Amino acid sequence: MLHFGRNPVLPRAIALLILSPLLGAQQGGIGNLVGEIHLGGGDFAGRIFVELQLRGATLASAYCDDEGKFGFSGLASNPYHVVIQDERFSSIDKLVVVDTSISSLFFVQVTLNVSDSVKNDSLLNRDKANNPYLVDSAEYRRHFPKKAIREFEAGVKAQRNNKIDVAIVHYQNSISVASDFYLARNNLGSIFLLQSRFGEAQVQFEEVIKTRPNDAVAYFNLGNALLFEGQYVPAVHWAGEGLVREPNSSFGHLVMGTLFSKLGKSDAAENELRRSLVIDPLMAKAHLALVNLYIHQNRTDAAVAELKVFLKAFPADAFASKARQMLLGLEGLATHQDVQR
Repeated sequence: MLHFGRNPVLPRAIALLILSPLLGAQQGGIGNLVGEIHLGGGDFAGRIFVELQLRGATLASAYCDDEGKFGFSGLASNPYHVVIQDERFSSIDKLVVVDTSISSLFFVQVTLNVSDSVKNDSLLNRDKANNPYLVDSAEYRRHFPKKAIREFEAGVKAQRNNKIDVAIVHYQNSISVASDFYLARNNLGSIFLLQSRFGEAQVQFEEVIKTRPNDAVAYFNLGNALLFEGQYVPAVHWAGEGLVREPNSSFGHLVMGTLFSKLGKSDAAENELRRSLVIDPLMAKAHLALVNLYIHQNRTDAAVAELKVFLKAFPADAFASKARQMLLGLEGLATHQDVQR
């Protein structure tokens, strides 16, 4: 299944980091590799384990996020192999030549094809609601009218081409045919979040939960819609329900940490954000959320240290230039405070 808006949207302080691609130049001949994984038909395959190999040895590894995105940073100029070995899909070994004299940022798109064993495996006894990361498009084709599916796929195509208003119309048409078509509601709600139409987004995610009560992402999305509306306590409830269903969601812990920060529960917020990074060290937004938390607590030294960690790990992030400016300002403030003492 394709979830174009699957990755929930965080508060305004770091929303730009979610919406913007990694960009910017680097000094010192260091490169970054950013990738995206899809199934052959454009559907999303779920969290996939990705290896980065150099000369036959695994240099680094990571799981992609909820939208199929992954990344590796701090790379020297070399030919690397992006390798995926998952029993559900045909094996992938894709060559990516990193040449930092040309650019500091390299992109790779990976298309997975479902293996014959999975194609032949009956879906009748498979509860997809308990596993949001393994969804076959054949499933919703069996359960929803063709017209609803056509409208949904047209919406996905329009969204890919950044024709957002057109995508909204197609998703709404899909829902009008099949009111329980959760994929269309999820994508429509995610668009509404990005357009600050929070009440409308909330309605869509509530409907998804009614249809898919075990889909953790729907709870995170609903929690985020409520967060934007300033309804922090109910947002914590729904984000918590998502974590019950998916306790190892890095994004879920990031959302919960942001909510606790809003509620003034600093220790709990820090614990959740650290947990997010333990699960997924590539969750750059968790570092920035910690910076925000430390600044609010007037912990200048901690904020400086966290910014340095962020910039070392993600020097080409879209927020990197602003982070450097913030770092200079905080270091100046820390120096001034030391002088005052």
